[in-house]
Amino acid sequence: MSKKKTFLILDGNALLHRAWHALPPLTTKDGRVVHAAYGFSMVIEKLLETISPEYMAVAWDLPGKTFRHEKYEAYKGTRAKKEPELYEQIPIIQDILAAFGIPSLDAEGYEADDVIGTLAKKMEKNKDVVVKIVTGDLDALQLVDTDTHVLFFVKGISETKLYDEKAVKDRYGFGPDQLIDYKALRGDPSDNIPGVPGVGDKNATEIILQYGSVEKLYKDLKKNKTADLSPRIVQKLLDHEDDALDSLELVTIVTDVPVDFRLTDAKVKEPDEDELVEMYQDLEFRTLLRKRGKPSFAKASEGRETKKEKNKAATKGVVIVKKKQETKKALEALSKKQIALLIGQNKQADLFGQALAVVAISDGSKTVVVPNPDADQIKLVLDVLSRVDQVVLHGYKDILHTLCSGTLQGSIEQNGRPKPSATFDIKIASYLLHSGSRSHDIASIAHQALKTKLPVLPESFATDKDYQAAGSVVAVFPALADAMQKELKDKGMTKLFHEIEMPLVPVLWQMEQAGVKIDTKFLDQFSKKLNTRIRQLTKKVHKEAGQEFNVRSPIQLAEILFDKLELPTKGIKKTKTGYSTAAPELAKLKDTHPIVVMIEEFRELSKLASTYVDALPKLVGKDKRIHTSFNQTVTATGRLSSSNPNLQNIPIRTELGREIRKAFVADQGKVLIAADYSQIELRVVSVIAKDKAFQNAFKEGADIHRRTAAEVWGVDEDEVTKDQRRAAKAINFGIIYGMGPRALAVSTGLSFSEAQDFIQRYLDIHHSVRDYLDETKLKAHEDGYVETMFGRRRYFPEINSGVQMLVAAAERMAINMPVQGTAADVMKMAMVAVDKEIKKEKKKKIKMLLQVHDELVFEADQADAEKAAKRIKEIMENAVTFEVPLVVDVDVGKDWGQMKRI
Repeated sequence: MSKKKTFLILDGNALLHRAWHALPPLTTKDGRVVHAAYGFSMVIEKLLETISPEYMAVAWDLPGKTFRHEKYEAYKGTRAKKEPELYEQIPIIQDILAAFGIPSLDAEGYEADDVIGTLAKKMEKNKDVVVKIVTGDLDALQLVDTDTHVLFFVKGISETKLYDEKAVKDRYGFGPDQLIDYKALRGDPSDNIPGVPGVGDKNATEIILQYGSVEKLYKDLKKNKTADLSPRIVQKLLDHEDDALDSLELVTIVTDVPVDFRLTDAKVKEPDEDELVEMYQDLEFRTLLRKRGKPSFAKASEGRETKKEKNKAATKGVVIVKKKQETKKALEALSKKQIALLIGQNKQADLFGQALAVVAISDGSKTVVVPNPDADQIKLVLDVLSRVDQVVLHGYKDILHTLCSGTLQGSIEQNGRPKPSATFDIKIASYLLHSGSRSHDIASIAHQALKTKLPVLPESFATDKDYQAAGSVVAVFPALADAMQKELKDKGMTKLFHEIEMPLVPVLWQMEQAGVKIDTKFLDQFSKKLNTRIRQLTKKVHKEAGQEFNVRSPIQLAEILFDKLELPTKGIKKTKTGYSTAAPELAKLKDTHPIVVMIEEFRELSKLASTYVDALPKLVGKDKRIHTSFNQTVTATGRLSSSNPNLQNIPIRTELGREIRKAFVADQGKVLIAADYSQIELRVVSVIAKDKAFQNAFKEGADIHRRTAAEVWGVDEDEVTKDQRRAAKAINFGIIYGMGPRALAVSTGLSFSEAQDFIQRYLDIHHSVRDYLDETKLKAHEDGYVETMFGRRRYFPEINSGVQMLVAAAERMAINMPVQGTAADVMKMAMVAVDKEIKKEKKKKIKMLLQVHDELVFEADQADAEKAAKRIKEIMENAVTFEVPLVVDVDVGKDWGQMKRI
């Protein structure tokens, strides 16, 4: 007996709504809301993979009224109107379906359910096909029979349940053919179908089990055959017979809709890969692109070139130097004004520690590709770079590391100092122009700036095709640089690029090269202490719980807290596995049982042990130093981040966090200098908002939080209590992060009404801050972006999306960005200024090692430490001139955890 073929029929609107609610809001760079389309595409791909149907179609509702609205005007009248951004994704989804070859079907005056019912009915005659209806609407269960099943989305779009006749009967107690009678009696609030008032699930089920159908029910009632029904229910049924019969018609899926369809139209075939990939790239569906093995840049839509024409265009002007003696002649033909550089490398150790598989340079019209260059050829390339006005590249810092001898750096420096105008990093330019983007790879940048599709560079270079790809990519660099320089100028970011970001690159490279020394013995001892404390806590937790369990398991912990110990669950969030034991939920339970505090400490110690104490020694190199990577093109605010390891997250406000810093030590005969900007974001707020009260406090050197508390509570500064100062500190720092009364109450212990009153009085005094908050939100809505005092922009395409969650989040980020971004700009300018001063010292007794938050860490000769510290403080405090003074606290010590203020 041959296996039956599967015909999948999807309820398009049901799946659209499921995806809309199941996934967090997702927008493209240009502000289009696309998460419903993304979720829908994920489901399509998953269904094709897991079910492998032979046929597939999607049914859709059409805008406007159906025959049900004509029958009952209030049909679906209680449904809230959805955001237009939801329905704007339907054409996008239908285009994606078309690329898959999956037909979209609809019928005027009918709903998707009716189209689905009609298709299923048509298949009854085809005994070789089984129908599976994919939906999030239980109405479709009435269509279930021997060869028609329903794949129902139980939760979101990830969890499904298959309903056959048995599963329907197990759920309701009767078969699919009686579902319409059941629903006609109980009604359907979601569709505003009335049913019989007073007849709920229980009564409706009993009636169906006794009478079988609505028709049989009313025949028997009119003959006074009431079985076991109560007189009250009987009267309601008789009073609302018309409602029941109307509801029966409304809930019944039509199976004879006039829809033009042949099963062969729905035959599953290979998708149009080019069309599909182009749409995924345009929509920025990176995960789905990776799944298809494609890069996350969009394909150029212009032109209809043949493959032959494209290959011809790609090879024009590219010379692959096969003979080494031809290198000089080929390079001399290049322009002396602007040169682009691309380097590809292999894994085996060789020149500069890594083998260069290819070097490609171009002036935009002529391109020279040198496979497997030797030292002499690389020197010739660097000589070319040293004589041109501008070098264009992608990933300046990475290239400096690749050529870690510093030869390349020397070729674009003047008098020992970086010459910013000599280097144009298109990756950094892309970051400034599109700081909210997650991708600044060369292919994405080329599409963004030039609408050009570039070939994918291979992981290893071995053939002419590989070298040709390198040449084709580097050939567009000059045009990219020209386009991006114009855009930087138009947006007022030329100075930011040339005077802050580009000079910072060699500074970060030197910091990464230097690294910081780690005391692994100290960490080993600290690890033992931590693990001893973790074991002690585990025993205490088990004792409080009355049994042993895995404290790290959220499920087991929830069972202990909420089932066994019966801690209050009011206000505790639920997950699909039960009540949440996440940190914010545990904080709500702090005063209910001593076990909660123990669990919080257990988690803190476990995280410190796994993330830092046990992890850091594994990252230490042969030089006994850790070399973190400083990321210049990641954060949307302009701040630097670090990775491998992430040093930004080392806790500094707890004693244990400060203990970890003790492992960061100075070399023999040297000390560490830590220079930290004091309250820089508050100082920036006072300047941007032009708040005189804040500015006066900073000019007078007052304790800003004590001053704020005194102003708000109307007392003298020496009368301010610790709690009052703590509340003032919380709102001073929290106001620019959108802190409201609820958050202030939680962080300070104030009641909600007290926190409301406090914020109101605060804003009455600091009315300039209130004006800044309002004006910044307005600017973000009107212009689509906000900027720092130095012209760094952050765009918020989602701020006018109409999706409230996105709008609120964008407004919070818009308020914060000018403040945090300006502080980041100041820090970068200070780093460049201090580095410039260090370079003046021929012996170079000072090395900049780390940048963490508002702090810079240096290593200096012990004999010169105090003098160096004072000079660093002076440079950082004068990096920029504001209406208020910048203050830098400087500490010196043998390790980062135990330092002395100077």
